[in-house]
Amino acid sequence: MKKSLSFFITAFFATVFLASCTSTKTAVTSSDQNKSDCKFDFGTDVSARFTSTAYLKNLIPLDDTYNFPETNVVTFAPNSRSSWHVHGGMYVIGVGGVGLYQEEGKPAIIRKGDVIQIPAGVKHWHGSTKDSWFQQIVVYDKNWKPSDGADGHAGGEITAEEFASLKMIENPDRVKKHDASLMFDRGEKPVKFPTFNGEVYLSNVVTGENAAGSPGMHYVVFPEVIYNAWHSHEGGQILIVTDGTGYHQIKGGQVEELHVGDVAFCPPDTTHWHGGSLYGTFAHIAINTNPEKPVVTWYEMMSEEDYRKITQGK
Repeated sequence: MKKSLSFFITAFFATVFLASCTSTKTAVTSSDQNKSDCKFDFGTDVSARFTSTAYLKNLIPLDDTYNFPETNVVTFAPNSRSSWHVHGGMYVIGVGGVGLYQEEGKPAIIRKGDVIQIPAGVKHWHGSTKDSWFQQIVVYDKNWKPSDGADGHAGGEITAEEFASLKMIENPDRVKKHDASLMFDRGEKPVKFPTFNGEVYLSNVVTGENAAGSPGMHYVVFPEVIYNAWHSHEGGQILIVTDGTGYHQIKGGQVEELHVGDVAFCPPDTTHWHGGSLYGTFAHIAINTNPEKPVVTWYEMMSEEDYRKITQGK
């Protein structure tokens, strides 16, 4: 987060929001606003760890094949938030609804598509607003421990009074989207590679320089009937589906139909292809794991006739 913060939300919104925060533990009765915007699976109820209803879904486990940091989806019902806490380096990606993040007196509102970098050991909390559901992807260093051995989750609760006195601001690092219908900014112009059968949009959600120490997250948007050639990644690849319906196939395996929230894993040196459907735009985050092994080997392009045969029955 930048120390210089210049974008403030309207006084009207702040007044309505702050006036409605009256209890620390509140049943969700007022609103299901933006719940339908939370497209990822909710997972397990972990409400006991928060002020109200919350869910946790493991998206990518830390393992010895991909070596990608532990990655979860956290979903907050309205008026749900964590306590103050610290942990290993993390970045938080807003993927649905409207949420809040605060560290060391620097509050912010984060919406879908926003990314917040949280260095290791920084005390903070995050959650939803009073009237909106919120869903976020968190990528973090699972193995980090405080140097003093203290409990990283013993930082204390956000009281109703503290919550009601927040000075809220817009995220100054927000990226303006070129297509508001997509989860992330797709970039201004499409690009054409010889390894794709048509133009795609390519941008970065997170670069390789981040608080969690992960490889970068690249956002690839496929218009309908666009897909790539058979190929393999020396270090493997993980795909997180963010928009639409698409397909993934490991050579010799079944075609996977992919929807928002699905994760496709392709092990190192394994041949696969992935792409969009016949009926609309498809997008995913692509993570090239084990970045010290960067080689991508490209093979033949599947014919459009074969593509239509294997996807029309899905």
